[in-house]
Amino acid sequence: MKTIWLTGSMIALALSLNAAPVSASTTDEQALMARVQGFYGWVLKNGTQVSKLQPAVRDIPGSNTFQLDTKNIQAFSGKFMASGFFAPEFITAIEHYYDKYQQQFAAYTPAEFAQMTKDGRGPLMESEDMDIFFCAQEYEYKKSFISKMKAKTVKLDGDKASIVVVSPYQWETGFHFARINKQWMITGYCVFQ
Repeated sequence: MKTIWLTGSMIALALSLNAAPVSASTTDEQALMARVQGFYGWVLKNGTQVSKLQPAVRDIPGSNTFQLDTKNIQAFSGKFMASGFFAPEFITAIEHYYDKYQQQFAAYTPAEFAQMTKDGRGPLMESEDMDIFFCAQEYEYKKSFISKMKAKTVKLDGDKASIVVVSPYQWETGFHFARINKQWMITGYCVFQ
């Protein structure tokens, strides 16, 4: 049997190698949270303009029917992409969300439209009844509010990650990320998954 003697520097190297994943995940968690807070900083400057472009349910004049108006969807998704916080696949997440509702609305029968007219139409999509950036209602759009948002849970899986962010009001929003060119980019959040 051979005895292996380890020097102090060898032990320190072995310990630092074992500690590397912990510091890497802390670094990744900080980077993910910085991306979320950077995105919300962008929202403070651009949110009103971008919101005006989002697809919306429009009544069809002279009938009791409605449709989802997506004429601005490219401009809408383009604003997100121009922010620099989103991965290219985020466009697909936006399209998927609104396409789901286009198909649902196209399948309504005349009787269903008539019943909605009689009962009154409430929100048909989550995005009609909430802020599309903070994924909730009645958020305060201030830097101080954004700076108090914290990571509740973080999951890392190679070049993919997810984080649940909790606001000072204890409302939670989930974000998904992909690492692209060594930078975390948002692939989905809230209803856009």
